[in-house]
Amino acid sequence: MHADVKWIILSYKVPAEPSTLRVRIWRTLKALGVVYIQQSVCVAPQTQEVAKKIEALQKMITANSGEALLLEVERFADGTEKELRKLFNKQRVAELEEFLGGCRLFLQEIESETSKGNFSYHEVEENEADLAKLKRWHKKIAKRDFFGCPLLGESKRQLEQCELTFDAFMHQVYATEGSAEGKIHLDGIIASRNDE
Repeated sequence: MHADVKWIILSYKVPAEPSTLRVRIWRTLKALGVVYIQQSVCVAPQTQEVAKKIEALQKMITANSGEALLLEVERFADGTEKELRKLFNKQRVAELEEFLGGCRLFLQEIESETSKGNFSYHEVEENEADLAKLKRWHKKIAKRDFFGCPLLGESKRQLEQCELTFDAFMHQVYATEGSAEGKIHLDGIIASRNDE
């Protein structure tokens, strides 16, 4: 994101019930990567997507008997902006550390199955689903990385390592299970011809 960032601030108040509205607002804002500076007051860099979703939230809040004030800020004081950038990166670091933990678990799982010689199609499917989750997770975090979190590069490399490890595992499964299936099929053909 450029050095001269424009900001958007949403301050809102919603009725206590139904609580589902508060939860929906909170989840949407967290998915956007906002930083709460006070209860029910959040800030984010003003990107097209962030502005569009926050404006939609503002309409939803007012349509549900709530109050929402939307502010567009051209510039904060230098110290404030520096502090906000730190808060955004602190959130991304926490998310990426958790993501890296997920990558480690994924690699440990493949290592465990490899050491057991458990080369089955079921394991390929299971690990492929886990890898797809990691990819989606990383994409969501990267989308919220407005200020170049220092862990983003490491997380990309770790995800690539997961992809390479999975690819090698899948080829090992194919070499093991695929050739066994071919041998069983071939043995069955030879046996039936010998019976004739």
